[in-house]
Amino acid sequence: MHCTNYSLEELENKAIELIRKFDEERLYKTKPIDVYAVIEKCLGVPYDWKYLTPDQSILGVTAFSDGYLYVWPESRYYEGLLPYKVYVEKGTILIDETLTEKENRGRENFTVMHEIFHNVLHKECFIAEDSTIMHPTYSRTIDGKIKTSSGVWKTIEWQANVCAASFLMPADLVRAEYEERYSQAKFARHNRDYMWKLIKNMSSDFNVSKQAMSYRLQNLGLINEKEENLLK
Repeated sequence: MHCTNYSLEELENKAIELIRKFDEERLYKTKPIDVYAVIEKCLGVPYDWKYLTPDQSILGVTAFSDGYLYVWPESRYYEGLLPYKVYVEKGTILIDETLTEKENRGRENFTVMHEIFHNVLHKECFIAEDSTIMHPTYSRTIDGKIKTSSGVWKTIEWQANVCAASFLMPADLVRAEYEERYSQAKFARHNRDYMWKLIKNMSSDFNVSKQAMSYRLQNLGLINEKEENLLK
């Protein structure tokens, strides 16, 4: 298995390319998003929802080859509960069904975009094996064995995360929104309640979780060390 060593700038540009393909207006305007419409318009691959694990340890799967995957009939494990096998065709994106059952829209959006960028970036990273479904975190075979290569997995997971964040929270737009909102309350610069309110409002506008927004602000250098400590 191999993967391309993209730079941070290259990954940001990959995300911008997909935004332009899907809806260029999102580069300069916050608006609601249907992430499944991104799959339909930009990838044209199947997608579905399954209970991927009974403990949410896996939230998304991308199939890099035709094959079989074990999924679960319910979202919580109890004695006697057993997984069952489903056939999945190459390119399919599966999302853990628990993300659709509660107020997890921000987490669901990020998970879907993460899997979309595995599809965009990592098709050539894997060599298809008979009856094998390749997932960025695990390679699960029919017999249940898990194969890992931590260095490469970490790289492609990081790449997909960077692109998902860049797509949902475009850097220039996040900077502009943050600076406009922040400049309105300089007196609250080190106020914990204000910082959480700001992140809550921005996460809502960008359709992401509060955690994802706080990470994005930190990675863009918009939150300094003192402000980061307020969020812990």
